[in-house]
Amino acid sequence: MIELTLLTLLNFIGNNFCEYRDLGYDNYKSLLLSYSDASEKYGPLEVKKVIENSDNFKVAAVAMAAIKCPQHIVD
Repeated sequence: MIELTLLTLLNFIGNNFCEYRDLGYDNYKSLLLSYSDASEKYGPLEVKKVIENSDNFKVAAVAMAAIKCPQHIVD
């Protein structure tokens, strides 16, 4: 199995976050559902490891969401 990277994780989560927001869920629920999907796909320990070992995770996550679906980030 290829090692999960921050970019791969955020790209996956960003896509799912936007889809959940399009369905009408709020930011928090969309984020939790997206992380749940990532844990299911990549494994919870891999997702946790990437989050723990990443600097500026919050900034990178917001930037990814802003690129993928700015209509849901900039209200």
